Amino acid sequence: MTIYEVTFWAVVSVLGIIVGAFIGLNIKFNHHTIAKTMALAAGLLIAAATVELAAEAIEDAPLIYAIIAFLIGALGFSFGNVLLSSRGAKDRKRCGECVAQPTEDEKPGSGLAITLGTGMDAVPESIVLGLTLFTNGVDLPLILAIALGNLPEAISGSVGMLHAGRKKSWIFKVWGGVAFTSILLTVLGFFLAQNISGTIVSLLQLFGAGALIAMVAETLIPEAFHGTPKYSGTIVAIGFALLLAVNALTA
Repeated sequence: MTIYEVTFWAVVSVLGIIVGAFIGLNIKFNHHTIAKTMALAAGLLIAAATVELAAEAIEDAPLIYAIIAFLIGALGFSFGNVLLSSRGAKDRKRCGECVAQPTEDEKPGSGLAITLGTGMDAVPESIVLGLTLFTNGVDLPLILAIALGNLPEAISGSVGMLHAGRKKSWIFKVWGGVAFTSILLTVLGFFLAQNISGTIVSLLQLFGAGALIAMVAETLIPEAFHGTPKYSGTIVAIGFALLLAVNALTA
């Protein structure tokens, strides 16, 4: 696979970020609508982390190391999230109607924390995509999960930023920066996979899967289940089943 092909699929994976930010900034949604889309995204990304990443990677690494890598990935994300949450990034994916993001007056420096947190959310999936493009080629279910998963995240986060009084130009720059960084990290992951052993690649995929699970639990699920919108659990299951179906059809 050439660098141009890697870049193309990296761009496809971040389309949800750009489209979601545009939609969130220009179309009004209520919390229940956003919550349902976040539930669908949660199902997609949980399936991506378990079916597309962990289930395959764990076969190519010693079990104990595989489990440790997975848990370290989750712990690493949670640790970073704790640090940034204390600085104002805790509710960066909330729509504002249910739980308000902090304004800059309420929490000075929260804008930077939200920017860093939003970027951190995209790190594991981007690097993992680059690794997978090298090891497995074009993995359509994984790319679909990332692209569609990013869409409601960007919608909800953008709506919440607007509610917190942040300018549209600033919000779009944040998401544009995240999209650009995600592309670079995907390319980095691809080249990294060329220079390390297959076992290390699998361990890194498990690390990313753990981080992805933690990200879903800490940033998507709170919005998806706030106020217990009806059938949210079923919608998560639909997202999971959708990726299973795509995986079966493209196998």
